[in-house]
Amino acid sequence: MIFTPRTAEGIIITIEIRLAECSDAPELKKLNDLFNGEDNNTVDAIERSLFKNDAEIVCVAACGDELAGFCCGQFQASMCYSYEYAVITEFFIREKYWRQGVGRRLLKFTEDEFIKRGVKHFHLSTGGDNAAALALYRSSGYDVTSVMLEKDAE
Repeated sequence: MIFTPRTAEGIIITIEIRLAECSDAPELKKLNDLFNGEDNNTVDAIERSLFKNDAEIVCVAACGDELAGFCCGQFQASMCYSYEYAVITEFFIREKYWRQGVGRRLLKFTEDEFIKRGVKHFHLSTGGDNAAALALYRSSGYDVTSVMLEKDAE
């Protein structure tokens, strides 16, 4: 999917929303370092994951050679449910691409990729103080339904 939003300065740019490719690994590493802190993963490991991780879909928003953002989701199944669902696990847009429709289109594209594969239900989590993300998710049809807790193994 290609669209042409205007930047805050009024400049028209071209954004392509698509599935990530192995060649995106260096740019994905840069974005992941910004989002999750440096050195959580290597370019080689990201490339391998993109190549062989069938449980995950990674979508990107590309502006020329730069990635504007990424969205990762994973297939989930449980003996408790008769259906498979997807969990949007990571979602990041570079700040200079905020308020241009990039996030909304990237999230929708990711959902559509899962729907093509038979998924009909989505989960995602975000920080409770992330007002911009909460507004995007709510306007995209997500409801707050639970509280997520986490801890590291001792």
